[in-house]
Amino acid sequence: MRLFKAILLLMLVVGVVPTLMVGWLSVSHTRELLVRDAQELAQERVKQLRLKAEIFLGEPTDAVLGLARVPGFFGLPLEAQQTHLASVLNQRRDVLALTVFDANRQRLPGLQAFSKHDVPPTALAGHEERARALLENIEGVRYADVVKDPQGSEPVLTLAFPLGEPVRGYIAADLSLADLRKMLEQERVGSTGFAYLADRHGHLVAGGGGVAGLGEDVAQRGPVAHLLKQLVGKSDMELFHVGNFGEGRDAVVAAYTVLPETGWAIVSEQPVEHAYRQVDTMEQRILLGLGAAILVAVVLAALFSRNLTRPLKGFISGALELAHGKFGVEVDIQQKNELGELAQTFNYMSKQLLAYDMENRGLYESLEKGYLETIVALANSIDSKDAYTRGHSQRVGDVSVQIGRELSLTERELRQLQYGGILHDIGKIGIVESILCKQTKLTDQEMAIMREHPAIGDAIIGPVSFLGAVRACVRHHHERWDGTGYPDKLKGEDIPLLARIVACADTFDACTSTRPYQKAMPLEKAMEILDNLSGAQLDPKVVQALKQVLAKQGVRLEGHRLPVKLAS
Repeated sequence: MRLFKAILLLMLVVGVVPTLMVGWLSVSHTRELLVRDAQELAQERVKQLRLKAEIFLGEPTDAVLGLARVPGFFGLPLEAQQTHLASVLNQRRDVLALTVFDANRQRLPGLQAFSKHDVPPTALAGHEERARALLENIEGVRYADVVKDPQGSEPVLTLAFPLGEPVRGYIAADLSLADLRKMLEQERVGSTGFAYLADRHGHLVAGGGGVAGLGEDVAQRGPVAHLLKQLVGKSDMELFHVGNFGEGRDAVVAAYTVLPETGWAIVSEQPVEHAYRQVDTMEQRILLGLGAAILVAVVLAALFSRNLTRPLKGFISGALELAHGKFGVEVDIQQKNELGELAQTFNYMSKQLLAYDMENRGLYESLEKGYLETIVALANSIDSKDAYTRGHSQRVGDVSVQIGRELSLTERELRQLQYGGILHDIGKIGIVESILCKQTKLTDQEMAIMREHPAIGDAIIGPVSFLGAVRACVRHHHERWDGTGYPDKLKGEDIPLLARIVACADTFDACTSTRPYQKAMPLEKAMEILDNLSGAQLDPKVVQALKQVLAKQGVRLEGHRLPVKLAS
């Protein structure tokens, strides 16, 4: 019961779940508020930009419209009319040109004025063309699309309006939007945001760093696309919208509104990650506080559970030692409770496992000895067909083990190498003796039959579960490092490591043994051949390991084995 009470007290003290729930609710609610604040800030920003834009457009427009308030403008002498035009140009540097047309939309001689001298003919023609296009069925002030000043790079807006009641003529003017453009370029929306103006066609009028030059098509930008969709089939309406547009890294928080006089959209954009930076900061602070609360809870839980965890550590240590095969280990817990009884049971179980392990080791060693004798007999059955290869399989197994030990393989892998080396040519049982024992060079057809022995050997030992790990040595000992071997044309490290080691040992023994077609080579010559095959047929790492074996122990050639002693 004392253990149960300790666990119950731990669950009551460590209120992690309620803390997490409160933290999650706080984060979600506060995030919603901060997102709303960020959007309201974007809304207020675009309203301020609209007021500024209306001032930049309204002041020069009012100056031009002042001509309509001159009494009897068309009845004044020509010089007086020219004086009024010049007055407007002198008062407003952003008014670039003024032209007066009669009731038939024909330009009146002498009533055309420009703020600059020597205006090129193309600029005159462009101004008149834009003005005449506005006069068709005009009733009030009408604006043309913004164009670039031919004498510079500033945006120019052309407007026109009728004069007199009834209409006696028309006045057209070119307005420079240079100040408006400069204002928008200098307008900063946070550290990376910007603002811009777009006309009803989705073309840029003026903008900040996030968009390019005048006339650029910005209809695909999220806020402009949303606005153009709202304007379909509608006119002279004031729209306002704020929200998120785009996805991923292109997502922005944007707000837009429409200038009623021109139908332009003034847009403010800011990347989501910057617009909601306060949201992220808030979340980090709440999470930090949440982490601190959880840390306090964990510390309190640790204080209450100290007496519980100490005995458990002893059990964990003992269990790990049992898992690693150290049977008979005991835990020392002197407590008169459930943990003490569990310790006594654990110690009894450990002693019983030790007794069973000693008995099983004896049985396993006897069984393994029988397996090894069977394997050697199988290998001898192959070697006995050819006096020249007698002992070859055993030597390949021994050399393979030495190489594997140099590569720091485990005892289990060394044992598999021993079996794999002995059995690597077991498939030759299925090759007819006329080919297997032929004293001359094999024909292509005979060589194709001989190359079937790895697959035959794999099929022979496949049903033997004990030799499952050895199958790779049997099947792949003729694969080449460059991928041109057989039977599966494996390449590089796709070839199992044990098979690469057996292939190297097999080649080494072939070079240092007398065969029908060659005499045993000196050790130096054999290693020269292996060096040449390194990186093409053999794994360079395995060849290097063989060199290290020879350097440490030395090798007596044909008919002699490397000293090998496998761990039992």
